[in-house]
Parts: sequence; C-alpha cells; structure tokens
Amino acid sequence: MNTRHLIKKLYATSLIWAIVFLFFSNPLHAQGRLDSGTSPGTEQPPGGSFFTGGTAVVVRIPTSPAINCGAAKVTFPPGVRTIWHSHAGGQVIVVTSGTAWYQEKGKQKQVIAQGEAVICAPGVMHWHGAPPDAPMTHTVATPNLDKGGVTAGPAVTDQEYKGSN
Repeated sequence: MNTRHLIKKLYATSLIWAIVFLFFSNPLHAQGRLDSGTSPGTEQPPGGSFFTGGTAVVVRIPTSPAINCGAAKVTFPPGVRTIWHSHAGGQVIVVTSGTAWYQEKGKQKQVIAQGEAVICAPGVMHWHGAPPDAPMTHTVATPNLDKGGVTAGPAVTDQEYKGSN
C-alpha cells in the first residue's frame, strides 16, 4: 500500500468517526426506514426503491450547510443492497459491523471488512450492500453536497450481485 493511499484511508476513517461522534452526541438525529431515494437532490430511482432485495434501516444526520456533508448509518439485512447510483460530490463508506460488498461500474466486486473504508470518487456509479448470508452496517459520508445529490441507476441484478469478486 503506498503512502498516499494510506493517508487517504486514514483521513477518510478519521472523518467518518468524527461524524459518527457528532451524530451520536447530537439529539437532533433522525431514525427511520428508507426504501426510496427521497433526500434533497436525489432523483427518484426506477421503480421507486433505493434498495434491492429488501429494505435497509437508515439513521441520518441532518444536513448542515456549515460542513457541506451528509452522513448516515445504514444497516442492511442479508442480501440487501443499494441500486446502482452515483454521488456528485463522492462518498466515503466505513464498514462498522459485518462485511460489505462494494462494486464500481466496470470493475470487480470488492469485499470490505469491518473497520475498513472505501472512497468512491464523484460521479462514479456504484452499489454497496450486505452479503447474502449476514447483515452489515456501514457509516457513509457524502461530502460536497453543493455539487449535487444522488443520481439513481437501475437495480443491481442478482447476476451482478452474485458475480465473482
């Protein structure tokens, strides 16, 4: 692992843990089930659901203009994953429980272990979710909200989901 990659990974992990700390010390956080992409700047996905294979539980931090970053804790039951989507400002994903599957369009699926982070560049179509046999929780940070929201793509097919990593 090169030094630049390590620094980016450490920065991303530190950013997520700072957001998580602020979130859990903030009494204004909201909790609920999310089965559609309804946050500001989010285009409605085809069929109206942001998840494939079920519904995930999303706990959001209210958007703050002062930090220009959204954040959420998302718990996926086994087999549940997002649709293909991209973020205009990029996304940082830190797995906090279990193991995540993550894939960028045109690339091989990655397995992200608990405590590991992945940085998705702005505008890159990707999906992430739980493997078929175990739940997974991750915390996400979506920076640069002023660049726009989420662009929804199609559902992740079973063939794409179960494809080799």
